[in-house]
Amino acid sequence: MPDSSFKCISLRDMACTERELLRWLGVMETLFEPAGREAAAWLFKLNGGHARIAWAPLPDRVIALVRLKRLEVRLECEQSVPDDEARRFVFEFDRHTQRGGG
Repeated sequence: MPDSSFKCISLRDMACTERELLRWLGVMETLFEPAGREAAAWLFKLNGGHARIAWAPLPDRVIALVRLKRLEVRLECEQSVPDDEARRFVFEFDRHTQRGGG
């Protein structure tokens, strides 16, 4: 059941494993103070409140013979977190989860 004090600021369909996501969350802990962990969610302290990154498995994406693991990833902030702080949190998450290049 969703916590009404949190608002979803970004919903992602990410082609990654839980192990990869946990590695990226470890990097996020160097940028934002950890505030707790649950089985499928990590909390971080932000100016004005908390942010939560929660995930759930999705069916694999199959393209011909290729199978890609997928997760639904929700970035949420408490209602009390200012918009600019929420944007900074999403920006840092994006920066540390980007792959490849061009």
